[in-house]
Amino acid sequence: MPATCSVVIPTFNAAHVIGHQLGALADQVDTPAFEVVVADNGSTDDLAGAVDQWTDRLDVRVVDASRGRGVSVARNVGIERAQTDRILICDADDVVAPTWVRAFADALDVHHLASGPAETVSLSGPSAGWVPIDQLSTGLYETWGGRTYGLGGNTAMRREVWERVGGYDESFPAGAEEIDFAWRAWDLGYRFAYVPDALLHYRIRTDLRGVLRQQYNSGRGTATLYAKFRPPEVVPKSALRRAHHELLLLRRFPWRGSGDARRMWLTLMAFEAGKLTEARRLGCPAP
Repeated sequence: MPATCSVVIPTFNAAHVIGHQLGALADQVDTPAFEVVVADNGSTDDLAGAVDQWTDRLDVRVVDASRGRGVSVARNVGIERAQTDRILICDADDVVAPTWVRAFADALDVHHLASGPAETVSLSGPSAGWVPIDQLSTGLYETWGGRTYGLGGNTAMRREVWERVGGYDESFPAGAEEIDFAWRAWDLGYRFAYVPDALLHYRIRTDLRGVLRQQYNSGRGTATLYAKFRPPEVVPKSALRRAHHELLLLRRFPWRGSGDARRMWLTLMAFEAGKLTEARRLGCPAP
């Protein structure tokens, strides 16, 4: 039976974890026929071997997405190489719920663009409490001007959306590229639909260094987003207000708090550092 939708998985050095995601896709319930496109962004591990273990249970293949580095490159190549016009995107280190494919396939019968909830505890353990992310989301994420977006690794769209938007911006650092895509889609009249049954189990880095790197990149992406769009409702801080803001963050270090409270403070500082570093590099005010 030919596939009616394509699951695109941007991947870099994920041979040790992608089996969990492929296993979850193999165990989907009441699902239409679908293919899985693993977009390899230049992995140096045995990704092909890890994927080959699932070819008897999934219509899965690996495509070369190494023409540039970054998740946006891998997503774009995976979508280009997909054989259907209905695209479902997830990441190699996360795990989709058993109803994920069916929920998104049904949603794309009605909507052009969709996303679902994410929970962080089951795959992340204690590190889920270190970052300023809801441990279970209950709706779309909202940004400046009330614009909404869905998590990049939990998105479904019709191909025409990707084509009209122009794909994911490959110049973005590893953070906020999905917001950039959503904003450009918004300007073309596309709105995310929220699909509660399209649940994603999201993996936060379990080591502090990895969490801090993730948050630093997210800060960089936020600064890039602001430099690109300059939303009028966000007024840049003056040098004095910026210094006051940073001083307040430093003074909020939880000297008497728990280890998790201190780690959360560090993640906030990593985000702020990434935002300031990228804003300086781009020569624009930080949001």
